[in-house]
Amino acid sequence: MVYQRIWDLAEKYQDKRDDIGHAKTVLEYAIRLLTIVPADEKIVIPAAILHDTGWSQVKKDDWMKIFQDNVASRDKIVIRVKHEKEGAKLARVILKSVGYDQNPIERIVEIIDGHDTRGSYLSNEEGVVRDADRLSMFSRWGVEYDLRIRNLTPEYYLKYLEDKLINRYKFFFEQSRQIAFKELSARKFEYQI
Repeated sequence: MVYQRIWDLAEKYQDKRDDIGHAKTVLEYAIRLLTIVPADEKIVIPAAILHDTGWSQVKKDDWMKIFQDNVASRDKIVIRVKHEKEGAKLARVILKSVGYDQNPIERIVEIIDGHDTRGSYLSNEEGVVRDADRLSMFSRWGVEYDLRIRNLTPEYYLKYLEDKLINRYKFFFEQSRQIAFKELSARKFEYQI
């Protein structure tokens, strides 16, 4: 299947922020969302697989800055834009190498090139990918990763996630927001909070 070929070619670029499992987690949420919201899987699945491959082209000292409170927001945005641009380039190369149709390639590249910094959503397909990416933070994998990389306590971090979910995080689909609340409840139960 073509999705497996895309995954195989992307694998060496995946999870380059010491976040082994992120790409798989995002893909799982994207597939889940495809069962409940209208979107084209030929766009969503490759975009979910390839969305963060650009981090492989960003130096660790730079990508670590996005987790640091003392780094200015504009500097974090510059780093995020770089990973988006590099990911878009890699996506184009990988998709062409598997013979993907040009129209979906352009739509996939457009999603990747802005998935962390674009204010609005271009389509349902982008909504699924971005919601799946955000949902990964609420997964068991995502919480464990953030606790490790940020060196935080579960109590503090889960309260932080809850505050962000209630007051800041926006999801394209209400179904995604409901999944986030369920995942947060599951993490609270797991950590006995």
